[in-house]
Amino acid sequence: MRSAERGSPADPNGYRTPPGSRAESLRGRVVFAFALTTALVGSVAYLAGRDGPPDSAWLVIAAGAAIFGAAVGVWATRRLSTTVEDFNTMVDSLQRRVDRERRLVGDVSHELRTPLTTLITSVGVLNRHSRELPERSRRALEFVSAELEHLRHILDDMLELARVEAGVHRGDTESLSAAELLTHMLADRSYAQELLRVTGEVLVTGRKLELERAIGNLLDNANRHGGGVLAVSAVRAGPEVVITVDDAGPGVPAAERERIFERFATVRNARRSASGTGIGLALVAETVAAHRGRVECVERPGGGARFSVRLPSAAA
Repeated sequence: MRSAERGSPADPNGYRTPPGSRAESLRGRVVFAFALTTALVGSVAYLAGRDGPPDSAWLVIAAGAAIFGAAVGVWATRRLSTTVEDFNTMVDSLQRRVDRERRLVGDVSHELRTPLTTLITSVGVLNRHSRELPERSRRALEFVSAELEHLRHILDDMLELARVEAGVHRGDTESLSAAELLTHMLADRSYAQELLRVTGEVLVTGRKLELERAIGNLLDNANRHGGGVLAVSAVRAGPEVVITVDDAGPGVPAAERERIFERFATVRNARRSASGTGIGLALVAETVAAHRGRVECVERPGGGARFSVRLPSAAA
């Protein structure tokens, strides 16, 4: 239904229904239905109290009932149209606000990358001369370097999340081997290839860079918050390809297993301190959804967490 337009003097509420719109069609149907129903009811009531064939009074009663029904229909549709148009206006306003927030996240992340790059370059220069620094200063420099790298990763995830939510994708979809994809991701992060188990030929259709980033975020999450990666697997299950990442951590409480995929959500660990930034897993969920799949977190048999990504199989 089209959004309501303000400024029409014909409507005391300030709305104007565009000619030929679905709202205008709905109004005509309701008026006709009210008029026809009222005319029939009036006619039946009149004829029920008579003995003999209908006369001219029947036509007058039917016409009067139809006019009354049409008037009621006009009143009802005006109330209905105003409510529907108010709702449409509210939805449009909400959508504009969501779009503004997405643009703000992308703009802020983009603007922060320039000074962050300068800081990383400067710290890199200091790292080349770290041996000349005292032990305490060297430790502080290592801490700053690690935090800057973490911040760079967060900003990259925020930019990528803004792109995915806006429907701006990296490249075209293609048929990809899940085995090759996972082998590359494990090698890129210096994981042992023995962690990977692939059953059969598993092919998915997707955008390679986006899926690499999503799987990489699951591996980083397991390494940073889950005590390390225990196993990675890929198997075809009917029309889907299931990719799982098992970690050695304490697991995720059942009440948190859906919330952790929301933006800026964090999970409290056993020491009651918040961990995570809530960006990496949100990006995983958005990327997988954009590939017509889904991601879930369950308990790993034997303890820990298991993250499962389900994607449509290209072979299917």
